[in-house]
Amino acid sequence: MDPSMLIAFLIRDEADWLAWRKTVTAVQGKAIIHVHDKEPTYQGVGGGVERQSAIDEVEVFGDTDEEDGENGDAA
Repeated sequence: MDPSMLIAFLIRDEADWLAWRKTVTAVQGKAIIHVHDKEPTYQGVGGGVERQSAIDEVEVFGDTDEEDGENGDAA
């Protein structure tokens, strides 16, 4: 997952949790945050079992730009 896509919420107590959940589930339009009472089942896989082939779908990128030389210096 792209780290720029991560987001966090500070929920201090149960009252905060209930208010946050009510607000998130009341959003009109296409939801980008989903709250479930139990772990959801995706594509027929349940119980939190990851797909064995998922690791093959991960793309690895280097820490340097393509324009950098071998020592990380600009070419």
